[in-house]
Amino acid sequence: MRMRISAWTVAGALVCGCSQVSDPQAAFGIDPATARPAAAAAAKDKVVTKEQEAEIRALVEQLVFADGEAQNRPVINPGIIVHDAKGKARGQLAQNRDQVAQNRGQAHDPEEYRERFERCAAAFTKLSALKSAAFPILVEHLSDKWQSINFRNHHLGNSVGNACYWNIYYQLQDKPDNYSEYGYSRVGRDGKPHPKPYWAGTPFDAAGGVKEWLEQNKNLSYPHMQVKCLTWLLDKEKAIGAPDAESYFLNILPLEIRILERRQDAGENVAEELDKLRTVLKNKDVQHIPAELLPGK
Repeated sequence: MRMRISAWTVAGALVCGCSQVSDPQAAFGIDPATARPAAAAAAKDKVVTKEQEAEIRALVEQLVFADGEAQNRPVINPGIIVHDAKGKARGQLAQNRDQVAQNRGQAHDPEEYRERFERCAAAFTKLSALKSAAFPILVEHLSDKWQSINFRNHHLGNSVGNACYWNIYYQLQDKPDNYSEYGYSRVGRDGKPHPKPYWAGTPFDAAGGVKEWLEQNKNLSYPHMQVKCLTWLLDKEKAIGAPDAESYFLNILPLEIRILERRQDAGENVAEELDKLRTVLKNKDVQHIPAELLPGK
């Protein structure tokens, strides 16, 4: 089709990189006795068959929405309905179709537009379901400039490379649905607004990017990669603190629970601790909140 596909060997894709600490698992709360066997099992999962590689490559190709380089202007979901200045309902599809046609010099049928949009979205979902098996090929295409659709709010970049990046990001920054609220900032223990950590940075920044992060953490299992990214987010939230108990139950405790869930997925015995924190959240038990996370008396 349009994708620039280069030769690639799956088994050797994620190589080199080492931690700066002697026991990287212990550095963010992972039981090394459990993590090492899990990592060994995960290494086998990262080796995909030729058929699986072909499937992944086909899905990446399906992320292409239109010919040419990305315009980095919103590609509107055809299902969204807006109102014009007179209050009359109008589908965004028609507006965006006209914009694309003007940019490309092409005529676009609304249903054909919808089909291409939904194909991109479906490919993104299927790539996510493949977990770490898809990472090497997603990394390979991080620089691809082909036009895709937008996969994150308030970010205009919508190339295939952007889509591959956000696919990895969403998988590893596995935030629970009951964590945080819409908006750029929140109030901290100091009573001042702070940018939310996931807007201010990513867990990949210190490594130099997602490709470098994956190389440095190649010995971690998939759930332990999630734990590390979630721990980065939790540490940032704890540094901001909470102005009151409700903020703690929204911005901090859900992350602590999700981390334990992913550690459990990795085979760690954390069921008792996990049940305790779920009960704390359910009952909004303020006695559980660490004093240092709240405003000083």
